[in-house]
Amino acid sequence: MGRFRVSSRVMVGLVQVAALAVPGFLRLGRWQVPVYGIFAAAGLIAALWLSQRTAKLVGIDEDKLWDAGMFALVAAFVASRVLLVAMDLKAFLAYPVLVLALPSLTYGGMALTAGLVWIYLRGKKLPVLDVMDAWAPCAAVLAAVLSLGHFIEGTDAGMPTRLPWGVVTPGDSVLGRVHPVELYAMVAALGICEWTLIRLKRRTGAGEVAGSALVAGGVLSFLLDMVRQPLDTFGGVWLDPSQWVALAAIVVGALIWIRRPRVRRPERTRAEVAKTLEDFADGRGGRWDWDDFWSEDFTDPLLLEIQKRCTFLDDEFPVSKKGTGFCNAEGLEVIREYARQLRGGGEQSTKELV
Repeated sequence: MGRFRVSSRVMVGLVQVAALAVPGFLRLGRWQVPVYGIFAAAGLIAALWLSQRTAKLVGIDEDKLWDAGMFALVAAFVASRVLLVAMDLKAFLAYPVLVLALPSLTYGGMALTAGLVWIYLRGKKLPVLDVMDAWAPCAAVLAAVLSLGHFIEGTDAGMPTRLPWGVVTPGDSVLGRVHPVELYAMVAALGICEWTLIRLKRRTGAGEVAGSALVAGGVLSFLLDMVRQPLDTFGGVWLDPSQWVALAAIVVGALIWIRRPRVRRPERTRAEVAKTLEDFADGRGGRWDWDDFWSEDFTDPLLLEIQKRCTFLDDEFPVSKKGTGFCNAEGLEVIREYARQLRGGGEQSTKELV
């Protein structure tokens, strides 16, 4: 497995460079490979590779989650083509190869795939909500790569715009510059990926991350569709199919999040909080941990007192210009001093705080 992880990183980079260099189709001898298909393969490899990391964060065996991901891919491929054949059996019997080569991943195929995956997870006795949490960042990575593929291919384009970052869709001679909505979607997906990875480390119950990701992804997708070219320009429908799917994702995500089983997270130790304070004061990241520190319910009196004092540090040690930091250099030194006192351990009294 370790050897595959290394090769998958290299493969993702190579196929993305090749796709950027040759938009449309990539010729391999007598074969013509669609660039979007290359991006889809790269996205799937990246998602499967990332699942090996997220499996550890939710406490699922890496190999079992890998197998579940492979089953989901096969199920999506088979289910989509079964529906394609069922919709027009006569065309399949007349031109089987041509029909099977058509793009076939529809919303119906995705729904059928979801049902098959659910049955698989139940049969393997894998916790469905934990698996969904582990897959949330992976799905975001796949969505980001697919959005980039749409941009390179020139499909799924946006509405006309006069903004300076507007782009011209390849082959278009009517609309002119349009919103690069595919890049908007890519940035949004990458943001969701980073956010869900951070939340996985701090989750308090199964389904928390997946529910939040579905809501966030649904909201962003619905809003982005407003600047995307509609599917039916002259129709009288209120919403595009993708917007209905986005609304469904919001509802399902909200239900998962509301009904998730909550487990109280163990209180962080003094050493863990000290590291959070040091990371924040020294600019090594830790912003999310810092925000969690503010809202955590401590029982340790020293941690409670430091939490209370940190809340008002920006008032006691304000920066010279707003927006340039939380507090000034003197305030950051106070945070470091709190960290040193926490690492001192023992029964230190809160009266000794600076």
